Amino acid sequence: MAKYDPNRREKILNKTQEVLYQKEFKRADRAYEQVTQNRNRT
Repeated sequence: MAKYDPNRREKILNKTQEVLYQKEFKRADRAYEQVTQNRNRT
């Protein structure tokens, strides 16, 4: 029987969170760019 390793589960979770954060950041970055571009036009 494999020994339960809590660190391994944490690493997987962190990797998943990392990907989610990156997606969220890209979306926020895009929204911010649109806002600043709109502000610069006027």
